[in-house]
Amino acid sequence: MRALGRSRRAEEAWNRAAVSHSRAERAWSAAIRATTARTSIQCVASVGRPLFALPVPHTWEPTPGVTLLGDAAHLMSPFFSGMGANLAMRDGADLAQALTEHATADDAVTAYEEILIPRSVEAAEGAAEGVDGAFAPDSAEQTLAHMTAH
Repeated sequence: MRALGRSRRAEEAWNRAAVSHSRAERAWSAAIRATTARTSIQCVASVGRPLFALPVPHTWEPTPGVTLLGDAAHLMSPFFSGMGANLAMRDGADLAQALTEHATADDAVTAYEEILIPRSVEAAEGAAEGVDGAFAPDSAEQTLAHMTAH
């Protein structure tokens, strides 16, 4: 597992001068500039928490009678994909279905993991791209381009 954000992204600078410079350099709306001007830098800095993600792709050696689901199988940033809870529920449903359709637990786990891993990789890649974009120097522009493309 790795921490995202501070450790491998754009340099962090929680100070008023950096925020003022950022507001001046970006073509943000007046409402956003007013909101950031009223935001306490100390408040923002004090609630900063690391984001964690498993490497993409995250795979494991098959172990008889054991499998993973939910965050154990595909931990990714919740802020940039919104898929964690949905994937966990889907994992549980797919594992339950596999257990009812196969004669042994090992066969069921094998079938389940054949579905789980490609789906998890796709979602984790999307989340990683979101993290990369969110911490990029041009994050606002990337977000706008993404939203207007869909």
